[in-house]
Amino acid sequence: MNDILGQLARTNLLPDDLAEAILAGNAPPLQEIVLALVVMNMDAEALICGDDRSSLTERRLAKMVLAIAFLSAMAAAGESKESV
Repeated sequence: MNDILGQLARTNLLPDDLAEAILAGNAPPLQEIVLALVVMNMDAEALICGDDRSSLTERRLAKMVLAIAFLSAMAAAGESKESV
């Protein structure tokens, strides 16, 4: 998990404060990371679907990625409840 979080922190997918915490070895709770990823996906989907110049394929892909983000969030939330 630490390797995955380290790789994630080196992308532009997380806010700077979360990425810096992960790289410093102080990983925030998984729910906080998942929430940041879902919000980022919602923002990207809104930009693409709100752009009149985006193609139908781009809009479909944006919605698919957003759905995957929500499914991943639900899976992560389910795993955290099982581990308690």
